[in-house]
Amino acid sequence: MKEKKAKKRKWVLAVVIIIAVILGLAGWSFIDFTCNGKIGYIEDLPEIDYEDNINLLLYEMENNITPYSINELYGALEYIDGRYDCSDFRIQSLLRIMYEHNDKLDQAELDAVKKTLTSFKYWMDQPGEDSMCYWSENHQILFAASEYLSGKLYPDVIFANDGLSGKEHMEIARKRILTWLEQRWLYGFTEWYSNVYYVEDIAPMSLLIDFADDEEIVKKTQIIMDVFLYDVATQQLNGTFLTTSGRAYERNRKQGSWGNSLRNVIEQIWGYDVGRESQGMDLNFLYVNNYQVPDVIREIGLDHQSTIIKASQGLDVSELEERNLIGQNTNQLMMQWVMEAFTNPEVVSNSIKYISRNNMFTNKFLNDFKLINISFLKIFNLLPTVSKLLNPVTNGVAIERANTYTYKTSDYMVSTAQNYHPGGFADQQHVFSVTITDELSLFHSHPRAAFGKSDHWVGYGRLPHSVQDENINLSIYKIPDKKGFMEKNIFKFTHLYFPKLLMDESILDDQYAFGREGDVFFAFIAKNNLYYFEDSDDEVIQAGDDNYWIFEISTINDEGSFEEFMERIRSNTVSYDGDTLLYISNDKTMSVTYQGDFMINGQIADTEYDRHESSYASDSRESDTMLFQFNQKKLYLDFYNMIREQ
Repeated sequence: MKEKKAKKRKWVLAVVIIIAVILGLAGWSFIDFTCNGKIGYIEDLPEIDYEDNINLLLYEMENNITPYSINELYGALEYIDGRYDCSDFRIQSLLRIMYEHNDKLDQAELDAVKKTLTSFKYWMDQPGEDSMCYWSENHQILFAASEYLSGKLYPDVIFANDGLSGKEHMEIARKRILTWLEQRWLYGFTEWYSNVYYVEDIAPMSLLIDFADDEEIVKKTQIIMDVFLYDVATQQLNGTFLTTSGRAYERNRKQGSWGNSLRNVIEQIWGYDVGRESQGMDLNFLYVNNYQVPDVIREIGLDHQSTIIKASQGLDVSELEERNLIGQNTNQLMMQWVMEAFTNPEVVSNSIKYISRNNMFTNKFLNDFKLINISFLKIFNLLPTVSKLLNPVTNGVAIERANTYTYKTSDYMVSTAQNYHPGGFADQQHVFSVTITDELSLFHSHPRAAFGKSDHWVGYGRLPHSVQDENINLSIYKIPDKKGFMEKNIFKFTHLYFPKLLMDESILDDQYAFGREGDVFFAFIAKNNLYYFEDSDDEVIQAGDDNYWIFEISTINDEGSFEEFMERIRSNTVSYDGDTLLYISNDKTMSVTYQGDFMINGQIADTEYDRHESSYASDSRESDTMLFQFNQKKLYLDFYNMIREQ
């Protein structure tokens, strides 16, 4: 009897302890939630519009167009002093003005520039709170180059923000510059082939090449510029740089004439007429003095033969740990956040630790992290478990490794990030792309926002399983019944950008969409009937939560006529069992199993690529050297020994 009572007392005591612990944790969490909830954010953009087109002023000074628009200088300085997001954009052309045209400024103007550049915050761990984005691939090099070259301008001046001298800022920034360059060499560009953000890489690289006066920085930047321009050479069609991409907005997916920020760079290198003169950040490349585009890169960009270009760009989040890239060191944090990997299980604890340590909860982009800044979750390392269990939509923001496949002819270009995380969330990725002319591009996606919203055509709600071989792409979408954690919408349809007003002919017929532009013919085959959305002339809808898109493109030389092409496509075999999509065309059998294998004529197709795989280059991932060759011209690069031989 006594034993039973003792056991009962122990059981009651255990229950009391458990309840007390739960209540204690709940109270603890409530206090954290209450305190965190009071943390507001700083606005990322000013309430008023500044006259701050510093690129215009640079253009005028380079071309001796007077009187200079000096109001643009003062507007840019006010913007930078306010530490608004994209202040680092303004600093690029400002620095070129200071290094090459400072004699065109009077003393008051020079003093104003000095005050701004020596008072600015150049990295996340420096004093001050703001809502600038420091961490994406382009911003990392923009801020680092800005800090280094500002320090070089004023080496003995004490910078007001942190009390360090210009020389000390140079040394701090030098490490980040070299880290950024090395990571691009080893892993490629995380924002792969981004026709919006590549211009924001080329500007600071051009400045470093011209003005750094540091042999290691200059030579390594020249090498990365070569690799960068190889990307552009292989992924542009007749001057239009619009292809699969790590980051793209609506304009960057739809039209090269609208969304290609490298148009003038491409015109200068390869001579393709873009029809307009630039006054953007790309001026810093157009005016570069200490860099010559290698002959082989020029030749590759002018090659109009049909060719396949494969490449590996970036890392998967799962690859970070084995490379010792998870931690608080600058090089580790740079690689994690260059991927915009914040909440994924592998990195979420590290993200919260860094944000807390550097008082960044007031940053508008990071403010929501206060919701998981809960003490007991951090102390008991529960954040990775929470991320894994909840799988928030933010996990899809991470830009992971892309195995890119591009089939390029003189008439069209089709590109795919092969097997890119099918079924996962996404942010601004652009997985499958067709480019026909500077005005006409095609793609499909699963929308993450309603019609009329700003991001209706940006990224994906859920990613497709998309694969390509030459001129054919197969894509399967499977949309779940319920929204994921923090997912705002879950639309039960996919849509196709198919602008009939930009085509010579277009036909929608049940499950088929046919188009012709000149002598180029193309077709989409869907699981379900297709129709234009309401009064739209460019948005084709395929209803359903389990559907596919088959794409094929050809030309009059291979088909005879548009009518014969359509007849052949209709006669091709298509089958889908809810898991595997099979397509037979011109005696080639292709199939893809959702989240499974891609088969071509009965053989599994490898969709994991080396760093470069093409007739121009064959380099393994994380290689010490690279070799580009075409038309009897060669370029040999050795990053660590700083060798660049043509």
